[in-house]
Amino acid sequence: MQRWMLAGRPFGRARFLLPLAIACSLVLLFVLLRMRPAEHGGSILSRAGDGKGTATIEPSDPIEAGSRGTWTIRYAAGGEGIAKGGGVVVHLPLYWEWTEPQMTAPSLPGYCTVTCSNPKVRFDAHADPGFHYVRARIVGGRLAAGDTLRFVYGDTLAGSAPGARARADSYAESVQEFLVKVDGDGDDLHEEIARSPSIEVRAAPAAQLRIYAKGEAAAAETTLVTVAALDRFGNRAADYRGTIRFSHGPETTGLPVNHEFRPEDEGARAFPVRFETPGFHTVRVVEEGGALQAVSNPIRVRARGEREEFRLLWGDIHQHSRLSDGTGEPEDLVRYAREVGNLDLFALTDHDHHGLRPLASSWERIRETIARADDPGNFVALLAYEWTNWTYGHRNVYYADDAGDLFSFADSATNTPEKLWDALPEGRAITIAHHTGGGPVPIDWSAEPPPNRERLVEISSIHGSSECFGCPKGIYNPVPGAFVHDALARGYRLGFVGSGDGHVGHPGETASPCGGLAGVYASGRTREEIWEALHARRTYATTGERIILEVRLGVHWMGEEVSASALPDPLVFRFVACGTAPIDLVELLENGTPIDTVFGKGTTIDGSLRARLNRAASSYHYVRLTQMDGGIAWSSPIWVDP
Repeated sequence: MQRWMLAGRPFGRARFLLPLAIACSLVLLFVLLRMRPAEHGGSILSRAGDGKGTATIEPSDPIEAGSRGTWTIRYAAGGEGIAKGGGVVVHLPLYWEWTEPQMTAPSLPGYCTVTCSNPKVRFDAHADPGFHYVRARIVGGRLAAGDTLRFVYGDTLAGSAPGARARADSYAESVQEFLVKVDGDGDDLHEEIARSPSIEVRAAPAAQLRIYAKGEAAAAETTLVTVAALDRFGNRAADYRGTIRFSHGPETTGLPVNHEFRPEDEGARAFPVRFETPGFHTVRVVEEGGALQAVSNPIRVRARGEREEFRLLWGDIHQHSRLSDGTGEPEDLVRYAREVGNLDLFALTDHDHHGLRPLASSWERIRETIARADDPGNFVALLAYEWTNWTYGHRNVYYADDAGDLFSFADSATNTPEKLWDALPEGRAITIAHHTGGGPVPIDWSAEPPPNRERLVEISSIHGSSECFGCPKGIYNPVPGAFVHDALARGYRLGFVGSGDGHVGHPGETASPCGGLAGVYASGRTREEIWEALHARRTYATTGERIILEVRLGVHWMGEEVSASALPDPLVFRFVACGTAPIDLVELLENGTPIDTVFGKGTTIDGSLRARLNRAASSYHYVRLTQMDGGIAWSSPIWVDP
């Protein structure tokens, strides 16, 4: 079985967990229509007693990621009580690695029990492992005000069954909810109580260092590198207090000799650095007296005074928080993207309807978070969400400003791609299709993307590559006809980006064997400059590694449409590349077929690839770089028209 890696750790079940969790959430959507809180769009048929009462959790202290324990959720009935036929549902955390609840095997993990404080009340209890909930239903008597139901998750039966403890998630959560919903009158309509209990999941001890550099800078210009201590799961280890020593060449200045991490660093720190000579540079850090060390991604340093029309910026524009089916608060993901990943560009793309609440209930919060996060000149945050259509495929919607609205696939007015595109504001919104070739759901390319509404396609993410059927690192559940090559063959003019489609709160962190990252050539770090670059398709994609790749056809950048009348024969595509590992080969593909190849001899390469000029028909050409470790980068195509 193919194994996935997150932050260097085997994640063997992820190949199946992700599609399983998504399939589960589809069914959850139906379930939640019967169990949705009124304040989040619940049914108007709910009656007195629904959503009433209070709940607490014990212990409520923060826990360590990946640890095991027992948690007691105690529900106290509200003033109207719960009638016969009514009941309480406790949604134990669904995402991602919490133990499935079960009530059949007391000696096995996740064993749950339910008890009632009123001996006159009879109830039945049921655990659903797939959907991670435990339900208690009153079958005799009435739960009066103040009566309690006690749900124990990971019940060891007073220590006699230690193997019953539940495993906490591997991924840090500043707020991990245990959602409690109540049906007070027995009509099978449940509403969320006013405040569900929660705990904090903190990082485990530091087990690795990461150092990330910006994509490029000018010689003698101050730029930033970030050094972060992470636990074995990739969480930011805020308690790290080690001392690191920098190692670099004499042409690198500005960095301290060493740095001792302090409480205010919270496990990550940005350092200004200058590279005095042009070329490709890296920085290394080593832990003093310890075993941790790391090498940065390459940074391209241009000669002082060299004209820099566009600069390479790194972006992860496909990430999910706990507001849908991911991990962490939106603010947590922003901080990780900027302070750990050292990204230039970030977008939170929670699902419009996917998870325990519809995104409409949190849209204003997302707007405000992204607006605060955007820092012109330093860090760009885009307002976005995922249109999660299970018929036509998933597309992320991106806005140029903070005024964008949420158009859901669950709304009949925007439940097809054509309706969505019509609803989006002209010139201020674009869509990007992802995991097009299969995975959770492929893209139906029969809906033709309007050129002004869809300029790019996500070719790589944690789901795999959707380049073409049978491609390296190909997506699971592949569907012929749904790949990027199929869209290009239809004449759709789409540039390439990669992004994580991350659900574990770590934007910018490489996943293996496949992830995703976007390289964007923009004139600066503002929304307007990023938006221009995205519209121009001046982008490329990687499988998560920060591989530097620049491709031009004469003066024309990747993503451009060029008239054949202005071009010589043969076409000469110049490229410059620097890998994070030795480069195996660099290929030029014409209309999806490799036609020229240059083989690598190290981590850097500067060369050209050629194609015959066809003045009679349109063609597209892009460059694909493959490293010896399997990492891949794809330039956006350049189209040549008669």
